[in-house]
Amino acid sequence: MRARTMSCSPTRRALLHCAAAALCLLAPGARAQPDGLGHLTLNICEDENEWPPYAYFERVNGQKTERVLGYAVSVIDDILKRRHIAYQLDMIPWARCLAVAKLGKRYQMALNMSYNAERAADFLFSRAYYSTTTYYYYSRRQYPHGLGIKHLADFDRYRICGIAGYNYTGYGFKAGQVEQGAKDFPALIAKLQMGRCALFVEKNEVMTGYATIGKDYLADPDIAQESAPNMKSGRFYFAVSRAYPQAEALRTLLNDELLSMQESGRLRELWQHSVPSAGKSDP
Repeated sequence: MRARTMSCSPTRRALLHCAAAALCLLAPGARAQPDGLGHLTLNICEDENEWPPYAYFERVNGQKTERVLGYAVSVIDDILKRRHIAYQLDMIPWARCLAVAKLGKRYQMALNMSYNAERAADFLFSRAYYSTTTYYYYSRRQYPHGLGIKHLADFDRYRICGIAGYNYTGYGFKAGQVEQGAKDFPALIAKLQMGRCALFVEKNEVMTGYATIGKDYLADPDIAQESAPNMKSGRFYFAVSRAYPQAEALRTLLNDELLSMQESGRLRELWQHSVPSAGKSDP
């Protein structure tokens, strides 16, 4: 459902978070909108495979609901409610999200995106609002003595698998170095266990986050994990389609809000609320 009103109910593939009522525009401290954003419903897409703890469906008694939660959802909700902008968040296949959002029509923005040059040709990136640590994962059955990776160049000795649409050049891999035929993590892990590839790389925060929503991929004793040496932390951004007429104005709004939230401690507050186990760490 693409609601245009100030009240709504979510659907399974779409969650519309609405701005405050019009009277809130008169509240003290309300910020003026950049040109073109005053009467906007922003359409955002995210990966239906989920990206915990950043974006995932809430579970109730182990059952997936229609409600989407997570740190990234909390951050964009906080920003757009404060700016009185309604928005709709659709959970769709990630490759489709990238392909459709870059056109700037059905969707104007993607929620969680890492940077590479190809994406930068189609999207304007906000300030980074969280970072991640990288691990690599392999089958103990296939490699009982481990892989012995000590340097980034050591990855060149192995066949690496990945998920369609994901960004692997950000890890330092060459274009085409990662075979991206898997549609999701179960398919990726199956490839490891069948010996069709030696390893895959992923964010530690995401792989451990899956356990909290009942997808504990690391519970399989065959799957080993090691910290990836000499890899920079991953940084994630809001990505606005360059084809969207108000792209620059929207990025300016997002950057202004993210800087303010970082300086005030609001980003850390939302992170600690979204991931209680994070303690006093920053996102």
